[in-house]
Amino acid sequence: MSTRTVVPWVVALLGIGLLWWTRMRPAESPFPDVPSDVHACQENLRAIYAGLREYKDRNGSAPTQPGRGFFEELITSGLWEDTPENRARLTCPGKNGHGTYAGRDTLNFPLTKFPSGGADLQTLIACDNAGGMNHEGAMNVLRSDGSVVTYRLDELIVQQKLPVGTVNIAVGADSPLETLRVLTD
Repeated sequence: MSTRTVVPWVVALLGIGLLWWTRMRPAESPFPDVPSDVHACQENLRAIYAGLREYKDRNGSAPTQPGRGFFEELITSGLWEDTPENRARLTCPGKNGHGTYAGRDTLNFPLTKFPSGGADLQTLIACDNAGGMNHEGAMNVLRSDGSVVTYRLDELIVQQKLPVGTVNIAVGADSPLETLRVLTD
């Protein structure tokens, strides 16, 4: 077989392969992956949850301080040593630099059961977006069963839980999401 015959066959096979690959690859999600700082935030929230469980085991109940005091009690009670590493765990590592979490408003929304799940599932802590989104288009929420839910701004808009044009997911009494109204900073 001559080079003149082989080259068109190779080109044709490459073209068919490229066509097959573009049709067979999975469709891209309309919602891109979350930023990496969201995963670091999830790890912080899981560490806080483990601390809250240990706090309850030692003291018979979850912390009762409202807002940030709810989880800062892990350090103020002496359960966690007051180190830069532990203080960093109590802050959101979001790249947008707000660095805060909102804690449960235990004065107006006391925990009915901790830990809890199912019908008793409650919101404990979330990224505090008071100064804008901590993460680009996403926020994490820690629940009373230890799960961390990531809310995506674009998904909430598509699901019509937030109006088109929303640029922030607020927490506290004015939040459009009922589950976030139990939080305060």
